[in-house]
Amino acid sequence: MSSLSKLLYAGPWRTAYALLVVWLAIWPAGAQEPEPVREVRIGVLALRGTERATAMWTPTADYLSRRLPDLRVRVVPLDFKEVQLAVRQRSVDFVLANPSYYVELEAQYGVSPVVTMRNRHDGGRGYSQFGGVLFARADRSDIRSAADLKDRVFGAVDPNSFGGWHVAWRTLLGLGLDPESHFRRVEFLGTHDAVVQAVLEGRVDAGTVRTETLERMAAEGALRLADIFVLNERRQDGFPLRHSTELYPEWPLAKVQGVPESLAVRVAVALMQMPADDPAARASQTVGWTLPLNYQPVHEVLRILRVGPYAHLREMSLADALALYGRWLAAGLAFLLLALGVLAYVSRINRRLRQKQKELNRLNSDLEGRVAERTERIGQLLERERYLRVILAMVADVNEILITTGSQSEMLQACCDRLVAHGDYRFAWVSLDGDQGLAVAAKSYGAAELSRKISHCLADGPATRAVAENRTILVGPTEVEPEMAAVGIAAVASLPLRKDAYADPFGALCVLTARMEGFDAEEVAMLEQLAGDIGFAIQAYRQRAEAGRLQQEKIGNYEETILSLVDMIEKRDTYTAGHTRRVAQYCERIARHMGVAEADIERLKGAAILHDIGKIVIPDAVLLKPGSLTSLEYDLIKQHVQVGYETLIHVKMYRELAEIMYHHHERLDGSGYPAGIAGEAIPFLSRILAVADAFDAMTTNRIYKPRMSVERALEELGRLAGREFDPAVVGAAVSALVDVTPPAPADPMPKTQLERQRFAYFFNDHLTGLYNAEYLRFLLRSGEEGRYTHGAMVLLGAFSGYNARFGWQAGNQLLTRLAAWLVESCPRALVFRIMGDDFLVLADAYLHLEAADLQALLPEDSGVSVEMRLLDLSGDGREALQALV
Repeated sequence: MSSLSKLLYAGPWRTAYALLVVWLAIWPAGAQEPEPVREVRIGVLALRGTERATAMWTPTADYLSRRLPDLRVRVVPLDFKEVQLAVRQRSVDFVLANPSYYVELEAQYGVSPVVTMRNRHDGGRGYSQFGGVLFARADRSDIRSAADLKDRVFGAVDPNSFGGWHVAWRTLLGLGLDPESHFRRVEFLGTHDAVVQAVLEGRVDAGTVRTETLERMAAEGALRLADIFVLNERRQDGFPLRHSTELYPEWPLAKVQGVPESLAVRVAVALMQMPADDPAARASQTVGWTLPLNYQPVHEVLRILRVGPYAHLREMSLADALALYGRWLAAGLAFLLLALGVLAYVSRINRRLRQKQKELNRLNSDLEGRVAERTERIGQLLERERYLRVILAMVADVNEILITTGSQSEMLQACCDRLVAHGDYRFAWVSLDGDQGLAVAAKSYGAAELSRKISHCLADGPATRAVAENRTILVGPTEVEPEMAAVGIAAVASLPLRKDAYADPFGALCVLTARMEGFDAEEVAMLEQLAGDIGFAIQAYRQRAEAGRLQQEKIGNYEETILSLVDMIEKRDTYTAGHTRRVAQYCERIARHMGVAEADIERLKGAAILHDIGKIVIPDAVLLKPGSLTSLEYDLIKQHVQVGYETLIHVKMYRELAEIMYHHHERLDGSGYPAGIAGEAIPFLSRILAVADAFDAMTTNRIYKPRMSVERALEELGRLAGREFDPAVVGAAVSALVDVTPPAPADPMPKTQLERQRFAYFFNDHLTGLYNAEYLRFLLRSGEEGRYTHGAMVLLGAFSGYNARFGWQAGNQLLTRLAAWLVESCPRALVFRIMGDDFLVLADAYLHLEAADLQALLPEDSGVSVEMRLLDLSGDGREALQALV
């Protein structure tokens, strides 16, 4: 327990005195020179979803930032699985989670409580306890007590949720009902709202959520309390909420191990001084914070359930076996020697209890040392993992370069530049064989300029050896040349470049690092994989020049080439990645449900894998367009069927597959393409492929449209049956695809360099590099503008006169200068150029922009005026955005 926790658990007079001392200790700090602003991250368990957690707790973070000006406090919403990872990696300074999570984090990672929240209900004085509610639908007359839950499907939030599962589990055990053996099954649905919706919709028979969930959802209009029947309902004076379980201390705010005690004390004092009517308290639905409560009752629940830090108690012991079957054993032994049997049994139980108590005492005494040792080991592993993740990200970026650059020289130079962008790599060098031996093809220097002699050292040493011996050559920190050591080089890795793993090398990739430990084994393995990818890419460029001579060889390896093209098509657009394989799986499910022969199923799966191969000829500007297509672009997209057919029909092994895929966009009423055939004229396997392709398109995210649920997609197929799709195939799909799990929704915002380049092509202003009005339309269409709460419009008056006096080039330079100043002044904001000579700024915090600062950037004789209009995007400002587009 930290010193802060000991302080807060002391008696009231000692606590008040200690807090006074802390206050006096930190009071003089206001007269000293202000310290640099420190970012403080508070991880919040998002029990009702990320958006609600952000809305509830961001005002509290803002409150702390105002009360403690040297801190910038930020809320990090976390789901049940992310909380432990964030604490383990110490990516947050404080964590706000349910009591069972706190108890487990305390045992595993040494977190300690700072304050306990006081919840708010109907404007009352607040309360610091909560429990759970067992409930069913009010119209379920067959469920009126806990005993009625036997052999039912029960809904809960998460196996690790205290209010959403543990307290209900403990109460059910006390009522003689063991969920692990008496329920048909328990479904964990992720959030409290999801459990309530599952009960109301009849997907589960009954469920449990933490107290206040029902009342808050009713206040939000999500349910009517009259539709809910509470099982085992209790009443307790001073507690206004409906509940079925005992009450336990509310959520604590705990500090992560390593956070200074002084910081925890300041945060605790600030929170306990928060007024009940403060906007932060109202947003979080609390009336403030109080001293940490006693969480021993939580320990007791977790110990009885044998979960969390007490999970090791779930192993079956002899004592458990006796407790389970003791009644039958006692009945048998009672006929022989009842008194002696009872005495022996009690004695044995007591002895084992004493033994367990001793073991528990020993485990408790060793726990702190084991935790410290494990924490240190985990820290070392995490540091190594972080380093290797940086390497892995670099390898991924280089692989992206390999498939996006237009020439071999550009590709090699970009690869070297990306390698050197790694913090420890000082020099990257690629050499290729030629008439004069190895010759430099591309190179890139790091922050410190390296001498020309290094190239000679590489060419005459490791690079030549790597090619000659066809293996990786490593030069360790004790073996590097003096010229290299003089400029900070600690180790060299030279890797042969080959077209494949079994070919002779035709060049070498050299990487020089300043890391004193040299190269890790895993790092070398990733660099070898990278060298293999670069070698393959170089070979691909060479093969293009020799396409005529290698035509016959390509046909011999056509299957591998075709499948590689399929992968390449999917890699062009991350939003449809895996599409062909999912379509093949859906085809197989539907065909098996219809009793299709195994040989036909295999042909259908092959056609599904290849059905989009013709998209290789579709330009990126059309295929990767983040928006709806024009009629002309759609006509161009439709050409992929004909191109794919012509690609495959000339290869004997693909002719049958070509016929299947050729008609997968035909429609039953003849409105499809490319042939416009209808009804039975469409091949049977093509009709199955059409339904599977349409189902995957409906249930996966596209940047220009949201996806449907599986249930909604099957309803849509049913609506189109008989008009676009074969009714028999749709009927089979409704049965075969009802339990599929679509891929997770893709974030529409760009993540990789390829996606950012694609967005830049459509959404960047080519003069200033800012976002354009088209990107603003995209944000408004997708709802992403909701992330931003403040905006500013910068309007330039009489700018056309400036262009007329000084010329368009001078006007462009002036716009570029203003754009650069806005980007620098608002680093976390989105900056747009709109309507030619005006700007728009969107941010998630108040913008400290002044028109006078921008006016100062203009020449005195420019005649241009600057007008600044601040927008409140939580009010009428959002209508102003709509007017701009």
